Amino acid sequence: MNNSNESDVAPLSELKQTVSQAEWQRVSPIAILYFAVAVLRFFAGQFVYLIPPFILLFNRIKDNPGLAIGMLGGLLLLIIVAALLKYYYFQYRLSAGTVEIRSGVISKKYLNLPFNRIQNIKLEQPIFYRPADYVCLQLDTAGSVQQEARLVALSRPFAEALKQHILDLRQPVADDPQPADQQANSEPPAAAEQLLNQRSLADLVIHGISNNRIWLFLGLAAPFYNQLADKILALLLQAGIDLPALFDPTQQSWFVIGLYALSLTMFIMLLFTLFSVLGSVLTFYGYTLHKKQHNYIRRSGLLTRHEVNMKLSRLQWVSLKRDWLDMLLGRVNLSFEQINGQQQFASEQKIMVPSVTPAEALTLLSDAYPDNQLSTVVFRRISRRFIWRYLLLFWLPVTVISQTVLWLQQQPELALLTIVPLSFWALLIVMRWYRYGYAQDEQYCYVRKGYFGIDYYCFANYKLQQVTFKQSWLMRRSGLCTVKLVMASGALELPFVDEAGGWALLEQGLYQLQQSKKAWM
Repeated sequence: MNNSNESDVAPLSELKQTVSQAEWQRVSPIAILYFAVAVLRFFAGQFVYLIPPFILLFNRIKDNPGLAIGMLGGLLLLIIVAALLKYYYFQYRLSAGTVEIRSGVISKKYLNLPFNRIQNIKLEQPIFYRPADYVCLQLDTAGSVQQEARLVALSRPFAEALKQHILDLRQPVADDPQPADQQANSEPPAAAEQLLNQRSLADLVIHGISNNRIWLFLGLAAPFYNQLADKILALLLQAGIDLPALFDPTQQSWFVIGLYALSLTMFIMLLFTLFSVLGSVLTFYGYTLHKKQHNYIRRSGLLTRHEVNMKLSRLQWVSLKRDWLDMLLGRVNLSFEQINGQQQFASEQKIMVPSVTPAEALTLLSDAYPDNQLSTVVFRRISRRFIWRYLLLFWLPVTVISQTVLWLQQQPELALLTIVPLSFWALLIVMRWYRYGYAQDEQYCYVRKGYFGIDYYCFANYKLQQVTFKQSWLMRRSGLCTVKLVMASGALELPFVDEAGGWALLEQGLYQLQQSKKAWM
């Protein structure tokens, strides 16, 4: 059995051997760190299930610090043993057109992945791989996560050579190929990468501000609110700030209390925004998007550098999303959505370009879909019956019941106060109708959605996998229908479309699907 370092001397020599001739190899010992981090992430993923026992043991641990040290020591020992075993049982073998992987400590796994089935290639370089310049190479197909091959510790030159070899195999074969001896002695020159877009640090700060996701952290921290509040109040008292006294109506006027509340709210929002900006920088630092032949290549990451390769033929649709804050800042989040392979993380299903300007977004869209008319097309709106349906079936019953119950319980103030969220709900229904729209030309279909922001979706008609045409009895009488457009990356639904427009979407899409000879993946 060979070590992967021998492969660095003669890169890809194994690819000329048959399966019987190739030998099983181990990755570099630095993979132990990778497996240790993976085990730690597994425990972190089970954090939600560990919250109840942790709460029960919290007071005991606080009174007995030695118990906490023992538990942490046991957990550390478990992580080290698991990482060593995972490294020992992880082996891979390269042969002509195939990669094989054996792994697993208790549950043994064997994966045989032919190169011609590989659709995505991803390189990851965690921060602990950088001194020795090792990377993790991930190869996946259009199937499920069980069909992914992950080589966890390869030297960068070897991983780059293997990646390029796989990409070369995926290029279309010429109609008049050269003789075999000429192909062996002459290789086509490597195509240069074309830089399509890059993001500066200022762009990432804007992305963090306009795409604040800190509420996810707040949801996870909910069980510890009481403990956190007590700790914060104690720290503020030590600093000479007495919050209960500041918000006591007997000591302060309502005007001063309002100013304190506004200042505190702004300070908390600032902290949340700083956390969001930090997350944006960690994820997208050094972001570049290149194009090489028929592949998009995204590179980004501060602590862990990611390199994602996406074959252009796998592109299913391009989405341009703008929240209300993105619209104020003049930014667009553009995503190249590809085939949904049911992977573990949704972010791996797409290449996202964060917080580009509208002009940059249209340039990137034109590179993927050269003849698209998104900037000039006129969208058709759905029927106003969409508004009446949701108002009459959902909004009106809730409004009548809630107001009746509150007035019968003699709570007029609360009844009047609930008018605010009910009015906002009605506004959301109206805005949803206002944003809905669709358009189509000979090559592409365009869908518009949103509430206060706007989301655009553009896809080629031949990418359609299925078109669903639905009509209820009332919709048929009104000449309306619901059309569902299904692609390999997901589905887009258009409710309350006029019947003629629905049939046009169906017929044009299916016609292009039948006539086009282009590959959908």
